[in-house]
Amino acid sequence: MNDDLYYLPVKIGNVELKNPFMVASGPTTKRVDQLELAEKCGWGAAVIKQTFNPVPYINYQPRYRWLKKEKLHTFTAEFRLDMESGLRLVEEARKKCREMIIIANYSYVQADLDGWQDAARRFEAAGAQILELNFCCPNMSFNVDVSAKAPKENRPSSGASMGQDETSVRLVLEKTREVTQLPLIAKITPEGGRIADVSKVALGAGAAAVCSVANRLGIPPIDIWNYKKPIYNLQGENTMGCLSGPWIKPLALRDVFEIRKMVGPSPHIIGTGGIASMEDAVEMIMCGADSVGICTETMIHGFGFLEKWMKSLKNYMQKMGFQAVRDIRDLLIQEIKSAAELTVWAGVAQVDPEKCSSCGMCVEIGHCNAIILTDASAEINPQLCQGCSTCLDICPKKAIQMVDQKIK
Repeated sequence: MNDDLYYLPVKIGNVELKNPFMVASGPTTKRVDQLELAEKCGWGAAVIKQTFNPVPYINYQPRYRWLKKEKLHTFTAEFRLDMESGLRLVEEARKKCREMIIIANYSYVQADLDGWQDAARRFEAAGAQILELNFCCPNMSFNVDVSAKAPKENRPSSGASMGQDETSVRLVLEKTREVTQLPLIAKITPEGGRIADVSKVALGAGAAAVCSVANRLGIPPIDIWNYKKPIYNLQGENTMGCLSGPWIKPLALRDVFEIRKMVGPSPHIIGTGGIASMEDAVEMIMCGADSVGICTETMIHGFGFLEKWMKSLKNYMQKMGFQAVRDIRDLLIQEIKSAAELTVWAGVAQVDPEKCSSCGMCVEIGHCNAIILTDASAEINPQLCQGCSTCLDICPKKAIQMVDQKIK
């Protein structure tokens, strides 16, 4: 392996990752052989599969679907690690992986805080270099909170149920900081729309970094002709699923953008969600991420694509004059304006009759009364055209262009 290719260092606390790419906690980080392969493929860090203490109260063999057309991955049933399995995984991974940083991801599912401290001590003793406290997983208590009938007070709280409450997050981090000096990552849920507020509190309570989340709890596509049958194989009922994949990237970018705007330039932010290319990763960094976590793409395509991404990223940085990841970070923070700050100028759509096939698709646009269809081609009345650009986007022949009428 070409070590220089993969070297683009970033730091979380006092721990250096050789590059900003980490395998996010999930199904591709539950075994030692997966972690070994990730290291061989050059990844900067890997976050182990979520570990629960005590034993997870909902724990099934996994049921996944990858909906290629929608670019959507969804799962319902999922298997988590118990504490002893998570500890063994970290311990064995540290023996095998010499360069890649091993990060423990865990939750404690009881009302007291002692279990959070105990987990921190034990994972540090097992060799974890960074601890990621999970305040995000939507498939456990938050799934039940949303869809169950039983009162919430009768169920243990974890993941996204806890991660919307800054007081709970603060107390857990403060207690954990008492027993370890390892860098702490707070993985915060976007559910509830308060990810930036809770992230700020987490950083103030001792977290070295905050991490956004790659999935949302939602209802996957339903066959309306057979609505009682779930889309998942080997599963009897419909249920909400954890939705991830490229479709979520715009929401994930917003999460990171909001966190960075709230917490300022100093803290480390890990951006996850919908990253399926080098360009996606750069967008995430431009919106405020210092490092990038990837899960779904590793599930579908393994770990080996990182070599291509690193080559493309280094080439991009050279052409743009960037020396480090920090040079890319936050470039969009000042560029993204509020609606009140927008500059909108006049312009109209024009048809190239040589390219137009007279298919009539543009004439069917429901909000537009500027287009008519003649024997020769579509025609656009400039007095009626509002410049919205819908016709340009739906034209199959690329026969329409926008003409800028900005006053110069």
